[in-house]
Amino acid sequence: MSILTNTHCVFSMLIRHSLRGMACALAMLAALPAMAVSPNIVISQIYGGGGNAGATARNDYIELFNRGTSATSVAGWSVQYAATGGTTWQVTPLTGTIAAGGYYLVQLASGGAVGTVLPLADATGVTNMSATAGKVALLNVATGIANLTACPTGATVVDVVGFGPGTTTCNETLPTTANLSATLAAFRALGGCTDTDNNASNFANATPAPRNSASPVNVCTNLSVNSVTLNEGNAGTSTFTFTVTLSAAQASATTFDITTVDGTATAGSDYVAKTLTAQSIAAGSTTYSFTVDVNGDTLPEGDETFSVAISNVSPAAILA
Repeated sequence: MSILTNTHCVFSMLIRHSLRGMACALAMLAALPAMAVSPNIVISQIYGGGGNAGATARNDYIELFNRGTSATSVAGWSVQYAATGGTTWQVTPLTGTIAAGGYYLVQLASGGAVGTVLPLADATGVTNMSATAGKVALLNVATGIANLTACPTGATVVDVVGFGPGTTTCNETLPTTANLSATLAAFRALGGCTDTDNNASNFANATPAPRNSASPVNVCTNLSVNSVTLNEGNAGTSTFTFTVTLSAAQASATTFDITTVDGTATAGSDYVAKTLTAQSIAAGSTTYSFTVDVNGDTLPEGDETFSVAISNVSPAAILA
């Protein structure tokens, strides 16, 4: 089981003679701008050496993975491929549904009768990908990306991977760090759970191992924080209690840091700043609670905010 968390998660507070704490709900404080927002379905493996001399697998393939908590239909979606510096995209339509934690195998072209036959594919196409470098886009439409487009953008783009360090025109933050080969595929970390919108850090090369809808599921575990709403009061302090929750218990402790961050509310006058390091949810448990004290007063004032950030989540901390 893989743990899916935020490396820097923020939840806001609202003051108006009351102070409202809103959970981060898996939001991001310091994530780099992403080319594609893919909360559920991601590209989890790419292999372009199928059937070539010395190939491990008979066909090229693209593998998808559902990081979410419910099944997602990909009917009417497509995976599309272009060469590293290319602007012409080849389309493979998708059908069916991917279970939560499930995989989906798209079988593509073969360079010859070399390598192991793939598991039963969930979709098939005729795209012949480069064995070393290129770019793959997952779209929630089957319409081909317009010619002369170096990299797709917009609401129809679910995920983008630039594989091979030379694929600088289309990737998320940076392309993967090494070329593929007849014996190497690009794998998304944690069985597909990792997605920080950075192809370089999210992917590593390994021996091809295609997974399809019949493969064992890999349920990603989420870390979240509840929302809190309380009246700040006219004097003294009010205590906001937050609960950090794992969606499933882990075999080892999950550790993280917590700190408050000023918004329009100011630490010292409006609330008591707090920094906690190396906090943990014990192995076999799913929750941890912490408090933030809010100062009451009788001053007429508008809404104010502050935030609480969770960072340095371990093990396997990733942005959700």
